[in-house]
Amino acid sequence: MKKNIGQTIKITVIEVLKDTKEVAVGIADIVNAATVKALKDGRNAGTGVASVVAEAMSGAIQSAGEIGSDLTTVTKNSIVGIIRGVHGAGSVATDVIRETVRVAVKGTSKIGGDITSVTKSVVVGAIKGTRDIAGSAEEAAAEAAQGIIRGISEIGADAGLAAKNTVKGAIGGVAEAGGRLAAVIKDTSKGLVLGASELGEDVASVAKNAVLGAIEAAKELGLSAEEAASAAATGAFEAAKLIGGETGSAIRKAITGTIGGMKVMIKRPFKKEK
Repeated sequence: MKKNIGQTIKITVIEVLKDTKEVAVGIADIVNAATVKALKDGRNAGTGVASVVAEAMSGAIQSAGEIGSDLTTVTKNSIVGIIRGVHGAGSVATDVIRETVRVAVKGTSKIGGDITSVTKSVVVGAIKGTRDIAGSAEEAAAEAAQGIIRGISEIGADAGLAAKNTVKGAIGGVAEAGGRLAAVIKDTSKGLVLGASELGEDVASVAKNAVLGAIEAAKELGLSAEEAASAAATGAFEAAKLIGGETGSAIRKAITGTIGGMKVMIKRPFKKEK
């Protein structure tokens, strides 16, 4: 019986983890090649892109679980490989980030992995992979944020904590791969809050924790915590405007005032004079 992409990747990644010093490069290259092949084969068999990338990520996570390898390295570089592979096969890479990240979160939970560290690593991988194909870091971060919240909701984990770590991952991704930091933070926060609202999660907690994550990560990296907090709060505020009603009001209240010992400033667009 022909192996599916998940089985193929699992077997091959295990060999890389055992034998290769350049683990990151090896995983990304293997997943890239396997994804391109599976997508081309899948077109003839009627297999969708979402199904292929889900199997690819599941196989990579299983490989790490079976031999006790560093799951953050595996998930980060698998996402890089998947994005390159989808792009190489002629599909739109950013469209698959949300599903790939969701599967990564669920797969990590299934093997008892550290959700906190993987939450950060998948955002870094999404940004790095997208930057590798000259894509938008902001769009990648926003898609990853919504995928994380969906995965977290499905496994019943703490959405607030996930939001904090997602923003930390986004800042780390920009530090590693480049991008407009304030815009990436803003779009990540906005994606988290919108995703939480769609799934009935505690949007106020998600919004506040997104700001906290921005502050903590900025301090760790020697960046401006004030600017990072402002960007995260602005993203949550924009989401609140779209959501509206009592939920929107709760979001605005959560990001107003002092958070993490810092007065948070929301940047609103200037209104044109009539």
